[in-house]
Amino acid sequence: MNPQNKGAMILDMNIQDLNISAAAKAALKSVGLTKVSELEGQNYITLIDKFPKNFNLEPIINELNALGHLLPPSDEISVYDVSMSKRLQNALIQNGVMYLSQLSSYPKERILHFRNLGEKTAIELEQICRAYHIEIRSMLSIKEYFDKYQFPQKIYPLLFQYNISCMDDFKHKTAKDLYHICQEDYSLTMRIYFILRENGIAFNNWEDKFIFEILPEKKAAMLWKKHKVSLLSQIPACDEQKLRQQISSSNSFSVAIKNLLSIG
Repeated sequence: MNPQNKGAMILDMNIQDLNISAAAKAALKSVGLTKVSELEGQNYITLIDKFPKNFNLEPIINELNALGHLLPPSDEISVYDVSMSKRLQNALIQNGVMYLSQLSSYPKERILHFRNLGEKTAIELEQICRAYHIEIRSMLSIKEYFDKYQFPQKIYPLLFQYNISCMDDFKHKTAKDLYHICQEDYSLTMRIYFILRENGIAFNNWEDKFIFEILPEKKAAMLWKKHKVSLLSQIPACDEQKLRQQISSSNSFSVAIKNLLSIG
């Protein structure tokens, strides 16, 4: 068989048909990876972002590496290639850190609370990071800046992850961008959206609209709570103007919503 055709056939395979463990198959499926072709271009760092923090991805990486389906990222320094104590190496691996550059995506406060990272290993890690020019940042400055806006505490690690440290960093973003920053937590997105709007941030348009972009916060929250409707596109044959008119012209919010949801 032509090698090119063979390669194409492999990419068309389902991950469930690969010679890997059932646990690896289940884990990959849980994050939406079902075809071998979806592993193309992935490496450890891109893949780990799809999994919950502290997920031990090493066994899956080893299985996929052995089959040639997941190559190491280029120009990265593996924790296996750095001179360090076995205790520190194990602590990093157990917390999902396989490459030194990953440490820059964690706030210092979180790193210091890594499982099995003691005081001595924390000092050792700081020395290694200095030697390899890896910056470990604190989340404190972000918290100090946004606390005056009464941001919910759980937003701070997410802002850190997206390098957002001031109000200007929200400019030229859409509400959909904010939704991704909030890890697709709709209620959190809605809360942050209204805080930002109250403080002069204007969001760009995108291909759809969240209901909270159209209705006041309480009504948008009620629509989400009662009907799990978050997007204008979820209401059949309804546009922004029709939604505003029907809500404002009805004395009963519930009646208006039922009428809108029955359209189509």
